[in-house]
Amino acid sequence: MRLRSYLTEDGVDIWRKKYGFPADLEVRIPRPEERVQNPPRGWLTICEVSLRSGFRFPPCEEVVEILRFCGVPISQFVPAGIVRIMGLVAFFREHGGRFSLDQFRDWCDVRSDGGERMEVRSNKAWLEFEARKDRRHDNTLFGYVKNSWSLPEVWDMLPDRCRRVRGKERDFSPVLGFSEPRELANRLFSIYVYVEEKRLVQCGISADPGRPAETSRGGDRKRKAVSTPPRDPDVAATVTSDACHDLTPEVQILTPQSP
Repeated sequence: MRLRSYLTEDGVDIWRKKYGFPADLEVRIPRPEERVQNPPRGWLTICEVSLRSGFRFPPCEEVVEILRFCGVPISQFVPAGIVRIMGLVAFFREHGGRFSLDQFRDWCDVRSDGGERMEVRSNKAWLEFEARKDRRHDNTLFGYVKNSWSLPEVWDMLPDRCRRVRGKERDFSPVLGFSEPRELANRLFSIYVYVEEKRLVQCGISADPGRPAETSRGGDRKRKAVSTPPRDPDVAATVTSDACHDLTPEVQILTPQSP
């Protein structure tokens, strides 16, 4: 996957309008020799497939916490993994809660897909996600965004704190008013519906298309955290600072040319 980017200035303009980029968000087009795995120091790689999967700028505080904990950049996650993270964040917000880092660690398992990419799977026996695939899973449309959130930048291996060697847990704790796992599992099975643009806008993750947020720092509203059992406080203290639908874009940014 050592591919060059075919992003153009016109493509960046489309991203800004379609995905509600803040007006002051710094975006740079990669040079021919630059690759998705190694952005320049101080920059993040952002792929179009990540945007189609629900990732937005500025990244909401829940996602910032999760990415810092995982220690790998958003571009290293497979589309299905991004859909699951963003879908869970949106679902909790829609129900007046907050998908905390503890909740993520309790419900989700991050692992390698057998290569360099990272998957996000359910860690609960009662929770499954519908399997869908992105037909345009590629890394040839990517750019660099100024890293104003101290997020991981370079592709890397998962830190030990993310590694699990165990089967799926069967325990269920009431959350968001759901007292039975079946009802909650039914709501979350089609997790991709929660990354639809209108829902991302309604829960404050995305700006209205065509109406970018004023600044990349954002005005993310504080949301109440959902009570979860404490998990490894020593690790948590250091982190202060395949279900995907067809997300084929409505606008084709650029047709790759022969090098």
